[in-house]
Amino acid sequence: MKLNSFAPLPEDDDELHLPELVYWASLGDLEQVEKLLAEGINPNQTDDEGYSALQAAAENDNLAVVKLLVSKGANIAYKSEYTALQLAEMAENHDVVVYLKSL
Repeated sequence: MKLNSFAPLPEDDDELHLPELVYWASLGDLEQVEKLLAEGINPNQTDDEGYSALQAAAENDNLAVVKLLVSKGANIAYKSEYTALQLAEMAENHDVVVYLKSL
C-alpha cells in the first residue's frame, strides 16, 4: 500500500493514523468501504493532508473501490496535489485510468 507516490510507507500500520475510509480504500477492502459508506461516512473523506479515499483507491489500483466511491458521490474532479486520475496515471493503473477517463 502507498499513502501517496511521494511518502514512504511506515512499517507499522498503527503509525498511519488515516481516517477509516481512506485506509480501507487504499487497501482495496471493498467490504469495509461498503460498510463505512452504509454507516453514513462521507465518500469524499480525506486525511489531514487532503488525500481522499478516491485518490487512495485509484493510486493503489483498487478499481472496485474506485467504482463504489464514484457511485456513492465521490468527487472525481477533487484535487489536493493531484487528482485521482493523475495519481492512477502516475502509478500506471491502466484499468482505473480507463474508468476515470470514461466518466
